[in-house]
Amino acid sequence: MAIFMCERTFATPLTEADFAAAGQVLGPCLQAREVTWVGSNFATDGTKSICMFEAADAERVREANRTAGLPFDKVWAAHAYRP
Repeated sequence: MAIFMCERTFATPLTEADFAAAGQVLGPCLQAREVTWVGSNFATDGTKSICMFEAADAERVREANRTAGLPFDKVWAAHAYRP
């Protein structure tokens, strides 16, 4: 599986609770497309996030987000470097 990053910008800042609720909606959509959520970074001011996924291709990540009704700026392939 490859790594993909999903960037989001929020016009109205989200709270951590809002972000978690969106993740609950997204979960089944990811599962249906065999996409695994690896983790997320959420800006402290609530205006941006970057989420990391493992998937066969970027389009599966895009489709899952669209189906869940979650807007995103872009999805791009990445190399993951972890300690």
